[in-house]
Amino acid sequence: MKLYSENPQKNKVDWKIYEKEYANRVQYVGKELNNLAKAAIATIKINKVGFGRPQKLSLQQKVVTLILKSIFEKHNRPMAGLLSLFGVFSGMDVSYKTIERLYSDEIVQIALHNMFILTIKQKCNKIIDISGDGTGYTLTVTKHYRTHVDKEGYRKFVYFFNLIDIKTKLYVAWGSGIKSEKEAFENAIKMLRKVENATKIKVNSARLDRYYSYQSTLKYFDNETVLYIIPKSNTTINGPPKWRDIFRRMMKDPISYLIEYYKRESSESGWSVDKRMTGWKIWQKRDDRINTAINCMAILHNLFRIGYG
Repeated sequence: MKLYSENPQKNKVDWKIYEKEYANRVQYVGKELNNLAKAAIATIKINKVGFGRPQKLSLQQKVVTLILKSIFEKHNRPMAGLLSLFGVFSGMDVSYKTIERLYSDEIVQIALHNMFILTIKQKCNKIIDISGDGTGYTLTVTKHYRTHVDKEGYRKFVYFFNLIDIKTKLYVAWGSGIKSEKEAFENAIKMLRKVENATKIKVNSARLDRYYSYQSTLKYFDNETVLYIIPKSNTTINGPPKWRDIFRRMMKDPISYLIEYYKRESSESGWSVDKRMTGWKIWQKRDDRINTAINCMAILHNLFRIGYG
């Protein structure tokens, strides 16, 4: 049986079609971004206390600014320069410090979370099949004794774990972690619980790599969720019914089981697309600001997938 085509032109990328599709997605994101931000902040009520200095940017402008910053892969200073350049048209003229503070603005974080939830509601079905995978982003954190978490004395990576809907390729939850990928995974599961409550979606099945091939992984999912993992060579079949059910399904029809398991490549391809679109580096230093930056990436990922059709 021949697994590969003898015609090398068959699998060749048609760049004209690719560029056209990408342009259509960018156009969709440009049109939808403001509408999505407006809908996300519509349910947020802000009680003003005292007088204080008037804000230079509205909440919608703050949210859109951070999303655009992710698209352009800009630092704070170049992004502030861009806003000043187009300030004549947009009315936005702020400093790089103002942009950096947006990442720790709690109201902005709530609005971004609402945007993420709205993207899921637009496309995902009520019953979904998911895949999960982790990756790392480089951090630009200077050496300092208070941030020592590795042997070299500074943090070099932040771990990011996504849970992706296999059908739509949309992220339905994500989590980050400074210490380990396991921390990012657990935070992703916490977000999944919140998303389930907000959208009423139900996870039918989940796929994880061999890093999570332990019985302890079962506790993160409902009993009704079908789990696809590849147990390690020294794993025993002894355990709860759900654990034994994994072995039973694997032995009954190994081909079908592996076909389902390897659908987790959706998560890996998602990372590839994201890093080519928004870069491999996160410029924020504080944990809350790192999370905000990752949230912007997740929203962009979902918007581009929705724009794909």
